[in-house]
Amino acid sequence: MKEKVLKNKTIFIVAAAIVLAAIGFAAGMMVRSVTADDRGSYIDAEQAKSIALESVGVSSSKATFTKVQLDETDRPAIYDIDFYTSANAYDFEINAVSGEIEEKSSEAITSQSSAILPSSSSQTSASQPAQDSSTQATSPAQTHPTQATQPSSSSSEYIGVAKAKSIAKKDAGVSSATFTKEELDSDDGVKIYEIEFISGNREYDYSINAYTGKILERDSERIDDDYDD
Repeated sequence: MKEKVLKNKTIFIVAAAIVLAAIGFAAGMMVRSVTADDRGSYIDAEQAKSIALESVGVSSSKATFTKVQLDETDRPAIYDIDFYTSANAYDFEINAVSGEIEEKSSEAITSQSSAILPSSSSQTSASQPAQDSSTQATSPAQTHPTQATQPSSSSSEYIGVAKAKSIAKKDAGVSSATFTKEELDSDDGVKIYEIEFISGNREYDYSINAYTGKILERDSERIDDDYDD
């Protein structure tokens, strides 16, 4: 009787193992099927590269790509794309299914000396006439009382925060925006405007040279739906 019970238990264990194995196999097939379906709906790498280039108005002939990688660890999967031009370096994350830009950032490729050059050259040209007529050199600075907190020798040469905001909006390709930061700051001796704003479901962050209007850094990120709620 005891041997019969043990035999029945053995048969039950074997049957249970077979059932579990079958369930595992079916689940594995479902996962592979879903993955295959996902891959079939992905945009290809060339499309992702084109989306990134068009977003910043750069032609493929002027871009050197350093990274084009499909990352399937995220859901949805994304393309990590890095490239640079003679002036800027760019970093993108692009939705592999929809082609939507999830995140993008860029940084100007300039040395500190070249970044400072516009301000130093403009200051020397202003100082030369001062040898002949100091009153003429100092009077223009007095015509900008709104920037009286900045050094009078250079504040008259700033592009102004309104111009900086306009440059940022134009680069982002938006017509309306809610600005959350408009600040004149200094970065390693270079005067810059820090501009941040929200348009639609994206948040933008710009650093703009206060003398030349050149975009030194830019970054944008999609805002989660919960942010609007």
